[in-house]
Amino acid sequence: MNLLDSSLYLEAPIGDKAAVAASIRRSYIDWILNNVIPANAPITDITLPRYYDYQLLANYRPAPAHDLRLFIFGSDDTFSIVLRNVARAGTELAGNQISDSTSFYRALATYRYVPADRFENMVRLSQGRDKGDFQIFQFYSHFTVDTTHVRDTARYEWSKKLALTAGLDFIYYRFSINVYSPSAPQEGQDSAMPSLTDAHQTTVSGLNIFLPGAFVELELRPLQGLLILPGFRFDYYSDISQATFAPRLTVRYQLSKPVALKAGVGLFYQEPAIEEGQTDKNFGNPDLKAERALHYSAGVEWRPREHVNLDVTGFYKDLSNWVSATTATTIRDGITTPLRYDNNGAGRVYGMEVVARHELTSKFTGWLAYTLSRAQRRDSGSTSYRLFEFDQTHILTLFGTYQLPRNWQVGSRFRLVSGDPTTPVTGAVYNASIDRYSAIYGAKYSDRLPPFIQFDLRVDKRWIFNRWMLNAYLDLQNVLNRANPEAIQYNYDFTKSQVRQGLPIYPIIGLRGEF
Repeated sequence: MNLLDSSLYLEAPIGDKAAVAASIRRSYIDWILNNVIPANAPITDITLPRYYDYQLLANYRPAPAHDLRLFIFGSDDTFSIVLRNVARAGTELAGNQISDSTSFYRALATYRYVPADRFENMVRLSQGRDKGDFQIFQFYSHFTVDTTHVRDTARYEWSKKLALTAGLDFIYYRFSINVYSPSAPQEGQDSAMPSLTDAHQTTVSGLNIFLPGAFVELELRPLQGLLILPGFRFDYYSDISQATFAPRLTVRYQLSKPVALKAGVGLFYQEPAIEEGQTDKNFGNPDLKAERALHYSAGVEWRPREHVNLDVTGFYKDLSNWVSATTATTIRDGITTPLRYDNNGAGRVYGMEVVARHELTSKFTGWLAYTLSRAQRRDSGSTSYRLFEFDQTHILTLFGTYQLPRNWQVGSRFRLVSGDPTTPVTGAVYNASIDRYSAIYGAKYSDRLPPFIQFDLRVDKRWIFNRWMLNAYLDLQNVLNRANPEAIQYNYDFTKSQVRQGLPIYPIIGLRGEF
């Protein structure tokens, strides 16, 4: 129990061969606000966030060679704003509600069969549903996606120097979508408000998508300390009628007991974002193909002490066939139609990652993670590269906990992340046809928000009794009370701006009982 939500976890054995565990969590921010804010309060909106999630895990092992597991989990989140004075939002808007609701569930059944030391087989069957309902005034987006996923993976070891892993993948999606909305700006486009009078509607009921796949990987150990993993993956995307073949190779060499070298190269494909309407005939381009990425990586692992591990990896990604917004048109069914997207984009991502871990010893555990990267892309029709919308040069996280006497524990976390790129507004012009000012933008993503910096602190105290334990904790978020920037907001004629800030210092007090 804490100030945001409460949760319950239960685990119990069922005989000698089975066990079950279950948990549930529910927030009560909506109950607090409903009781605190009076009905006649002089406010313009009411915010009612609410979330809950649940999990169920069951395991049954009738014999050493057979292991069966069932895992069910789900979540439901709702956020709603009811406006008291919608007229201030403009004459092009109707209604008074802004709401966003998402929910999902998954049921995953796993059967692992290990009849001998050299062979094992694992079959997984997953069934689930994702559902989303979004509304902003008269515009809305409602979708339901049913997903079935089957994977069978087999591994056979001929000897200590040779093993083979192979498997089959099959994913089935069933989409139902109902959307009425203006065309929102895409990645890299100007972030000005879209034209509310240029809205599109699309309805898709029972769209079936099949994604069969197969993969093979060899494990070769020709020399002492050398591991070579060549493999490939085959996929077919029924919605875009495309088959892909992706070879991959990973190599690892244990140079000495504390030092290991590693490298890899691989080809990866990703289909266009159906949930964003990229292949929809009204919002996108139904002729899009899969995006392509060639990954390279090389690194070293060093363990100077038994409980300390350092991992440094450099990486480079070459992106091609990238889905990109375009102003080009095409002839479809004898009618000139905006193409909206094509596969003429490209990109590159490069950098390095550093991870240092100190495993639990001498009452201390902690880790450091740092990423230095640059993500650039070339839009369709352009000859120059620009930053991706969410490029982040520096990402640093420090975490540590220390166990004190008398069952006290103190922990802290420090995060520093480069601010997101932003396109500066250099001026504005008045557009009489829509009675609104339109921004004039500078070079795309030529500026950045200030960095995100946050320091968190947590103190735990545990009391141990004969049959149960009680833990009380104080979790202080944003101890430095830093006003972290999230976005830049402008007034109606873009002559003034201010940075939208995140939460100030936020304490969370909680209790946890274990029986």
